Amino acid sequence: MKCLHIEQSETEFYTAHAGLALVGQAVNRYTDPVKSARSIPKRHGIRNIDLIRTFTGLLCLGKSDFEAVENIREDRFFKEAMGIKQMPSRARLRQRFDDDASALIPLIDEASVTFLSRSEGLITALATGHIALDMEAFPMDNSKTAKEGISHTYKG
Repeated sequence: MKCLHIEQSETEFYTAHAGLALVGQAVNRYTDPVKSARSIPKRHGIRNIDLIRTFTGLLCLGKSDFEAVENIREDRFFKEAMGIKQMPSRARLRQRFDDDASALIPLIDEASVTFLSRSEGLITALATGHIALDMEAFPMDNSKTAKEGISHTYKG
């Protein structure tokens, strides 16, 4: 995966989803996505890890439907930030996830726990005893927006 350097520039392009650079690096640093994806037999075409990274990126952008992939298929930054070699079409993404859903769910559950454990993120309970977990691709510090243990996130 390409190492991205984050810096302020007056001459480079800007993207609405710059936070994906951090998401891609964090996923690869704190989980084992390639190893996990290999446990699902690849039938043909696009690698499982590219499908997983594509949908993870879409979810981080607040897009939970397969159709949304069409808007980012030609987005070079999205591909580089998430470490994707080959972008799937909406039909391919839907088909492969439909076919492999039962095998993917345990891998995603395990990856979530692994990520939280390895990243050593501070997780504290609310007064109700629940754990609020808010992860997003927005690169700004929202820590001063919390009110009574409930965080408010930017919806841009």
